[in-house]
Amino acid sequence: MATAFLDERSARDAIADAAREIYHRKLSGATDGNLSVRIGPNRIATTPSGVHKGRLRPSDIVVCELNGREVGAAPRGRDGSPLRPSSEFALHARAYEVRPDIGAVVHAHPPMAIAYTLAGGNLAETLVSEVVFACGQIATAPYTTPTTAQVPAVLGDYLKCYDVVVMPRHGSVTVGRDLDAALARLDALEHTATIYCTVRALGGAPPIPGGEVDRLFAIAHPQAPPYRRADSACPRADGDDAQLISAVIARLGSGR
Repeated sequence: MATAFLDERSARDAIADAAREIYHRKLSGATDGNLSVRIGPNRIATTPSGVHKGRLRPSDIVVCELNGREVGAAPRGRDGSPLRPSSEFALHARAYEVRPDIGAVVHAHPPMAIAYTLAGGNLAETLVSEVVFACGQIATAPYTTPTTAQVPAVLGDYLKCYDVVVMPRHGSVTVGRDLDAALARLDALEHTATIYCTVRALGGAPPIPGGEVDRLFAIAHPQAPPYRRADSACPRADGDDAQLISAVIARLGSGR
């Protein structure tokens, strides 16, 4: 359980700093992606829609309840227009609902991670030991239409189990107990994808054998995460989970 929350002012500063870092490191485009920090049991501070992340100010941050209700007066952009929460707000809310230990969510568009999955690469494979320590297992969810209800409906099941999830043809979601942890996982995701892309270009390499991967997880994560347990009900990490996406779309279509 998350036991401590950032105060609103600190959260605003941290989000603005992190957004600028993500932009300048080219882990997202100017108005792409979104970040949030939990500042109470049912309240989060989040980036607004359509604002240049490299120029984001603490005063631009929007505060919302998890149900989407905005708290206080809407902040104003540089042109004086009101700023609204990201169109992917529901994804952030869902992450906090399914994981009380999450204190921050980062949705970015890391280019190498996206490119590797587009080229058919499987980031769930363990080619280097460091990824186990930094990310656990990198999952790739089935494709969902951005900004629609499909995204939180599908990603919620993945975020129950994984701290790093790639959304095909879209971007990534990394979570952590705080913004530093979520950012570190984004960095590790893109660094890992860069290595994997290079390996693929050089002719490929076999993954680390399963027994050694299990030993790495035992060292890095003594409390085994759900996807490493034999009785795991977690969705598949390789994105090939047609039954899950079909069930979610059917549920959304029925209004349940």
